Amino acid sequence: MELRDYQWEVIGPALEGKNIIIWLPTGAGKTRAAVYVCKKHLESQDKNKVVVLVNTVPLIDQHLKNDFSFLQSQFQITSVHGDSLQKLFFSDIVKSHDLIICTAQILYNALNNQEEEIHVELTDFSLLVIDECHHTHKGTVYNKIMEDYLDRKLKGQQGLPQILGLTASLGTGSSNTLEAAKAHILEICANLDAERIMSISKQNSSLDCHVPCPKKQYDLTEPRLQDPFGEKLREIMTQIYTYLNVSDITTNFGSKYFEQQVVELEMKGAKECCQRTRVCALHLRKYNDALLTNETVRMIDAFNMLDEFYQIEQATKKLTQKSEQYLFQLFDGKCLSVKEIVEEKKGRGNLVQFSLVLVHALALSMVHYEKAN
Repeated sequence: MELRDYQWEVIGPALEGKNIIIWLPTGAGKTRAAVYVCKKHLESQDKNKVVVLVNTVPLIDQHLKNDFSFLQSQFQITSVHGDSLQKLFFSDIVKSHDLIICTAQILYNALNNQEEEIHVELTDFSLLVIDECHHTHKGTVYNKIMEDYLDRKLKGQQGLPQILGLTASLGTGSSNTLEAAKAHILEICANLDAERIMSISKQNSSLDCHVPCPKKQYDLTEPRLQDPFGEKLREIMTQIYTYLNVSDITTNFGSKYFEQQVVELEMKGAKECCQRTRVCALHLRKYNDALLTNETVRMIDAFNMLDEFYQIEQATKKLTQKSEQYLFQLFDGKCLSVKEIVEEKKGRGNLVQFSLVLVHALALSMVHYEKAN
């Protein structure tokens, strides 16, 4: 079983029987390094027994089928999880196997269950491997198991297993200062009874060769040279703005500041029971959302947002108020024509042509509205 130079560097103390945490980045092969430690540990004495703890069920199958499968030709290996009937005979499983991969909850339940078929002791194992060991804090199952371990150790109990923690990131908890972050990491070490955190100090070049750092790439998009759809939306918003007759809010349509102001205006209209103010503010907000969407993605996405809003409004309201009738007349007349245009242009990438046709449809709807009034 071959290891890379940096893997040899981090497993040294574990091969000597010491409690450590292996801290390697994702993809660096910390599990494979742990498998080698398990192999040497099981080979050293026939009575040695290993339990590998994980915090999610998918990791059980992943470990069993991948890295730990290397040991199956030499040792008796199995896995136990919550859906497995083997949990009901966990004690027998431990006696008949050299290495067991299970969730931490399975082991914790077995330690606290007094039924003969299930109950085990920590001393039944000679090596305890804890995957994603940074979760060993506060009220987690990992920490409950280690609290039992530390309590027994402080009382002088002999024969407790060696501890091997694995993690890609010890984290800092909720710390927002360097000292607090250090304290959090030291707490994890104390909870795991770990003498050292083993990370790369000498074999950085070997690590860089096998686990290259991701590179960032920025692709900048060109702004639209023409935005007739956005311009038409602003025209409609100007009409609503004029109809509403408010001068204390900005006309910087398509901005977050405008959105904040119309939300406040909508709340004001609701408090004062002014239906006209509330409804106009709501519609201005929807047009503002469409402008923001139009600037970020496609024009058709912005239109669909508006179209869906008006369809829902029409289906749920009777439109008896003059202000509502006015707002719906602004939008009415273009809905069906634009849908036909969307279907016609589906699958094409000519956004310029689409925007020109859309503006034409909007312009026709405005002409129809003006004639009607």
